[in-house]
Amino acid sequence: MTRIDKNQKSSPREESFVLSLYRLIQAIKIHKENNALVKEVLSKFKQIFSTLELEDDLTILLSEGRFYISGERLQYRKDLVRVIHVLLTFFNRRSLYGLNFRPAFRESSDETIIIFMRHLIHSVQHEHPPIWLNQKLTESGISCISLVNKEDLMTNQSDPNVKEKAKNTYVNAVAAVKQVAQKISTQGFAGVRKAKRMIQSMIDLALQDEAVMIGLGTIKDYDDYTYTHSVNVAVLSLCLGNRIGLSRTSLERLGICGLFHDLGKVEVPREIVTKPGALDESEWEKIKKHPLSSVRQILKLQASHDLKSEILLAPYEHHLRHDLSGYPKVHFIKKVSLLGRILHITDVYDAITSPRVYRPAVFSPDQAISHMIEGAGTDFDPILLKVFAIMMGTYPPGTLLQFDTGEIGLVTDYPVESGGKFPRVVLLERGKTDDIKRGHLVDLSEKDPATGDYLRKTLRSLNPTAYGIQPADYIL
Repeated sequence: MTRIDKNQKSSPREESFVLSLYRLIQAIKIHKENNALVKEVLSKFKQIFSTLELEDDLTILLSEGRFYISGERLQYRKDLVRVIHVLLTFFNRRSLYGLNFRPAFRESSDETIIIFMRHLIHSVQHEHPPIWLNQKLTESGISCISLVNKEDLMTNQSDPNVKEKAKNTYVNAVAAVKQVAQKISTQGFAGVRKAKRMIQSMIDLALQDEAVMIGLGTIKDYDDYTYTHSVNVAVLSLCLGNRIGLSRTSLERLGICGLFHDLGKVEVPREIVTKPGALDESEWEKIKKHPLSSVRQILKLQASHDLKSEILLAPYEHHLRHDLSGYPKVHFIKKVSLLGRILHITDVYDAITSPRVYRPAVFSPDQAISHMIEGAGTDFDPILLKVFAIMMGTYPPGTLLQFDTGEIGLVTDYPVESGGKFPRVVLLERGKTDDIKRGHLVDLSEKDPATGDYLRKTLRSLNPTAYGIQPADYIL
């Protein structure tokens, strides 16, 4: 049984091993055994494995769209993002939960490793890759490498009340942002203790159960948009920051930046913020000033000078695109900061998936991701956006799907049981009074045992807000 610790991060040597595994797979895919590149990459792979101080097996696990090395999660460093993305696809296509490298692997011959890698690569051609691969390992007499079975996985158990804690934290965070905005407007100052406590709780939740946190980000409130939007940006930013391996201190700063990134809107007349039609030029100029206004309001917070200095830049930058277009126009910034680039992604995603009085037609979550990917490299940091897209999945939590069975359902998460290919969905049913009720959970990877066909095929995605559906009511 292998325990996964979502809080612990992999070491540089373990990350180097994953990178060398990726390079070896790519080389063997293309070249024959006697190729110089294969020999070079194989030698490096064995060398890195030999430097690992192993008392037990080295295990690479895939769980909930994340890789874990000997139970510690693999960080999304800049040079690893593409590698992780390729390996995720590679493992998922072969329905693999992971690989086990025993200490005896150090003595394996080049021929043994190459035979295993070729079997691993070719297993995708078979109906049940793990079964075929296990059979080949037995036939080849390879015992130093084995496959991880579903039964071998043991994740840290979630608090049974984690969803309730998450919802309470969300409600309190909205109240904290609203209180700060109102106090600044009326008194000219406001404390941040409650907001900081809420961010601490959110970080704990993100480390404990990322799927629940992403589910919180589906909450949409038409009347309290500015405040729920700020909390959603904080929630999604913390999940993305955690994915790329930010320290807890950096996550705290990022979360506070998310909560207060739109604080400057207290200076924008309400009739402009809620105007149903297009803004005229003077109104638009007032809107474009709100990032600078946010800086002005953050300076009024009753917090240490150090904290305020660390949370000023990202809110100022959150409408600046990756190519420095957008607003406000600046000449002193040569590159948007990391926290600013994260806020820009999460701010846009939540904005274009939320109905507003001036924008009743909105993107469904999956359409939003596709739309944003078109702006990778110009509007958004391409690496951060790729990590965000992987984190959210093909159909992000909260996406409403219509099936060929006539049913509709909301995506909740991507369980490891489906190999990351298919989401789990809560079906929605019409009640006697025409209200929408929560049905049972289904896994879209389920097949008819008689025909082998999937029980449900997705026809299209829909935006739940167009149907008056609040996803969080059904998935949390």
